[in-house]
Amino acid sequence: MNVTQRQMQAFLDIARLSSFTRAAERLHITQSGLSAMMRDLEEQLKCRLFDRTTRSVSLTAEGLQLVPVASRIVAELASVSDAISQITSTAQRTLTVGATPIIADGVMPSAAAAFRRAHPQINLRIRDLSRQAIQEGVANGALDAGYGAFFKESSGIARTPLAEFAMCAVSPLDSKEKAPRARPGPGQTDWSALRDQPLIGLPPDNPVQELIEEQLRRIGRGDEDRPVYENFQTLLAMVEAGLGVAVLPSFIAPACRRYRVRIALLSAPAVSLNFYEITRKGRPPPEALSTLADSMRAEFDAHAGQ
Repeated sequence: MNVTQRQMQAFLDIARLSSFTRAAERLHITQSGLSAMMRDLEEQLKCRLFDRTTRSVSLTAEGLQLVPVASRIVAELASVSDAISQITSTAQRTLTVGATPIIADGVMPSAAAAFRRAHPQINLRIRDLSRQAIQEGVANGALDAGYGAFFKESSGIARTPLAEFAMCAVSPLDSKEKAPRARPGPGQTDWSALRDQPLIGLPPDNPVQELIEEQLRRIGRGDEDRPVYENFQTLLAMVEAGLGVAVLPSFIAPACRRYRVRIALLSAPAVSLNFYEITRKGRPPPEALSTLADSMRAEFDAHAGQ
């Protein structure tokens, strides 16, 4: 049996109006088309639903029994359709992205505020996650996009460079230096200046730290047994406490404003890395995503000279 919602609705309209002509007008179909629809329904149910004369249309006993059943079916389908439409509409108004904690903490608040001004109708949800969790979320569709230092290509993931960042040395301020929010822009120093500095860093298997170690080997400081911390914020707090100097990408500049630390861009050689937006291949990204990316770039630029 292949009874459709449209057939049930047509049956109810005829029963209520007692007229094929008026029911056809209500349904915006021809009377002959409506008659064919009812013949098909009667054949499937193996009974006659209407008694028709040239002047009147009335329900048969079988038709009377079908009215409450058809009413319930149409009402339930309409309810389900409304619920699905509401879910779909909500999903279309929600943008869910993942960002590594240092970006979620230092960049996303201002970027999210700018995004909301541009798209007040869209609910932006930001999840602070590890790089691996972000990649998994983008791959399985839980996230519309992810942001971080994704150096290696991954199957099913599209990478779009969002910004390029220099490596910098982060060291503690002494008690006489200006407060973080009043200090001037980042200075510059050479990698060789790190030869005699106590260093702390990220774990050795962190891709950012692997890039750093390549340069530290050039000055005889690579692959040392030094204190390491998983979290960027913890690393910055340890620098502030005077426990060492850290080499980090300059995208940590917004977060550094909360700590008594100085930033010096490293040169000789200048080393940089790309910061990426990742999305799922084969899944067109939401149009509003470009606004978020632009807002993040603007926030990065705002801190570039600080």
